[in-house]
Amino acid sequence: MKTPEERLDAAVRGAGVAPRSDEALQALARAAREELAAHPKPRPWWMDGLVLLGLNLVMGVGAAAAMSWSDLQHGSMTMRSVVAVAWLVVMAVGSVLWLRPGAMTARLLVAGAFVLASLLAIGGASGFDPGAPFFMGLGCAFTECGLALIPVGVLLLLSTRFAAAPSHVFVGALAAASGGALALHLHCSNGTVAHVTLFHLLPAVMLAGLAVLVRRFIRPTSFVP
Repeated sequence: MKTPEERLDAAVRGAGVAPRSDEALQALARAAREELAAHPKPRPWWMDGLVLLGLNLVMGVGAAAAMSWSDLQHGSMTMRSVVAVAWLVVMAVGSVLWLRPGAMTARLLVAGAFVLASLLAIGGASGFDPGAPFFMGLGCAFTECGLALIPVGVLLLLSTRFAAAPSHVFVGALAAASGGALALHLHCSNGTVAHVTLFHLLPAVMLAGLAVLVRRFIRPTSFVP
């Protein structure tokens, strides 16, 4: 005997297109009413955000604590601290607000916070060049993306629980990549603007775009707004 939730899931999966008959429509409506009766209080949207926040903190702060620190990337210790706080804010705010229901205001706030943190990282760069070959910077890009892989995977899973728009996934992935950006900010000794832009900031944007693309091929389990 299927539970009301299982019947609702089956009805939603079967309604990949609009119901073609009154009987199919009534079956979907009946399953929805039964599910609402069984679970009248919806799961708070921010609970999934707290899950992602915890994971981002573990990956980002954990990596920053495990890696050696360098102050050669920064023009001053004050800017180093300001940029670190900026990445923490992006991680904390973005991990929760990326899935806030309603208008795009919250998502625009997350995107704006990422842009501000990026500008601070570029403006605070010392210009110090350690003399390594330019494309050795790919190691930083791979580190940042590697640290974000698990959070982004969890984000994609969470995004199937509601009618996620591409903007939800994009800003959520930016928040997930901020943990790696924080770790690199404290660890990397290359303070050139080109390195910071291409190997610290651009990978986060590319990863967010890739997350949006992958999400298009994942079938949602719910179409709740």
